[in-house]
Amino acid sequence: MLNRRILRVKAMQALYGYFTAVESMKEVKRNELEEMHALDPAKHDFADKALFEARKKQAVKLFNENLLKGKVEDAKEAEEEVVRNVNDALSEYESLIHKEARVRKNDMMKEAERLQDTYIKLLLLPIEIEQREKLDSEKEDKAFIAKEKKPYAFIGNKLVQDLKASELLQKEAARSGVSWDNEHQDIKSWYRDQIRTSEALQHFFGGVKKEDTTDNDIVLELFKRVVFKNEAIASYLESNHLHWVENQPIIKSMVVKTIKGLQDGEGLELAELTKNGEDDFKFLERLFMDVVNQNEFLEEIIQSKTMNWDVDRIALTDRVILKLALVEMMNSPSIPIKVTINEAIEISKIYSTPKSKQFVNGVLDVLSNELTSSGKIRKSGRGLIDNK
Repeated sequence: MLNRRILRVKAMQALYGYFTAVESMKEVKRNELEEMHALDPAKHDFADKALFEARKKQAVKLFNENLLKGKVEDAKEAEEEVVRNVNDALSEYESLIHKEARVRKNDMMKEAERLQDTYIKLLLLPIEIEQREKLDSEKEDKAFIAKEKKPYAFIGNKLVQDLKASELLQKEAARSGVSWDNEHQDIKSWYRDQIRTSEALQHFFGGVKKEDTTDNDIVLELFKRVVFKNEAIASYLESNHLHWVENQPIIKSMVVKTIKGLQDGEGLELAELTKNGEDDFKFLERLFMDVVNQNEFLEEIIQSKTMNWDVDRIALTDRVILKLALVEMMNSPSIPIKVTINEAIEISKIYSTPKSKQFVNGVLDVLSNELTSSGKIRKSGRGLIDNK
């Protein structure tokens, strides 16, 4: 299940990609301005080289100084042509970063929704494996030289039949448009090289039976011992999920919970991706967009509290974590300040440098007090809990 921490991590990852792209766009525009104001040997006199170098530096300086404002408003000493070129570059840059924000946000939301599709697709996997076994069994039956037939653990398995008979699963698969139709060769390879040869599953394929297992256990064991542990299958799943390392535990818990429910005779109940449904997705989208829209203000207040820190020590990941925490404190009145700070610290422990947790904690502690005093942070209801 997607909890709020995972949603914060997804917002952080999307924003990290966004700000990395933004830095690249800045560099492209700086290079364009330098080329625009560079001396052209075919047109200009080398005696004016110093003048052109000064224009280049001036153009880049004006661009850097007015990035947050978006326009050069006061440049009395600059030439009109230089100011015009810089304003054009700033306008193009603004257009590019707005487009980038839309793309990153949409990709973030699609990836979160894709988790549900992968969950449904994995529930269909035992059905596909049974079909693979049926094909192998038919091939054995048609063999010219008769041999002792191999045991097939999925053919006729009760849980597999329950999955096949579930109208809910089939309806959800149709709605999501997910199937294994294009991966029959992958399934054939996995079944032959990973599943039938798995030591953890040998007792289902004619090996010594374990006292505490039944034939129905193979579906659960398939997921727990093979699907979520095997390198070949993991590689396939990673190719479909940019952040599979973070997503894997979520999907695994959903699949395992569903199969256990079937084993206990509860029928097939699909696990929910989030506890609060649409509200959680709105929370994720709002976190991302609030940072993008309030970035100028966030940069200013973070810089005001990090003037004594070396620039190299303020990693991009730390700045993103700080910005996410700040917009959450300001724009989510029902979430206590301590919860937001603790979440930021925990995320920094996992995704940033060893010293990041102290840095993040220190900056957020000071800024949360200042923003509360200025009225920018206002908590209500549950958000008032433990804020002292």
